[in-house]
Amino acid sequence: MTSLTPPAEQTTRLPRIPRGTRLKGAQAAEFSTLVVAAYADHSIRAICKETGRSYGAIYRLLSRAGVTFRNPGYPRPAAAAKSVACR
Repeated sequence: MTSLTPPAEQTTRLPRIPRGTRLKGAQAAEFSTLVVAAYADHSIRAICKETGRSYGAIYRLLSRAGVTFRNPGYPRPAAAAKSVACR
């Protein structure tokens, strides 16, 4: 089994899943929870880069979790708050 402990240098704090690894049961549920939480502050592409999963895999995971997707290029909530504070 693959450990879901992320390396210290990652920015999204998500575990890197080796290519071809299929997550099942509690491990899949934990990974899903982590990805949904990361989507609040990061793009799907950033999550893909950190986890090693494809864009489609992350998109399907978020969709199945019932996430409301942002429009492409739309600022993330944390980024929007920072830009308002800088003005």
